[in-house]
Amino acid sequence: MNENNTIIENNCGQSSNNDELIEIGNDPNFVFENDPTFNTVVLYDLDGNVVNVNSWLECAHYVNGGWTTSFSNFDGNLFFLIFVSSSFLLYFLSKKIFSFKL
Repeated sequence: MNENNTIIENNCGQSSNNDELIEIGNDPNFVFENDPTFNTVVLYDLDGNVVNVNSWLECAHYVNGGWTTSFSNFDGNLFFLIFVSSSFLLYFLSKKIFSFKL
């Protein structure tokens, strides 16, 4: 749990009024209270969805669910395609260049 607290502090900051992290679960009736002393934090999930949180408790809840303050849309498939295409192009060009020298 200590590692979880570090992740929460890195994304949300320290709780200003020492809020305890309560287990909310998937309660559809739970409403997060706006904290006027908390600066709004923008969080992203793996799919690129965005949420603005307005309290430390709300931020901690989302961070526990896998949301973070940084977003990377690095697509490994595109990298693989470029690498394979470049490799084939380099192979055929080098084959053509060296075939003229023989």
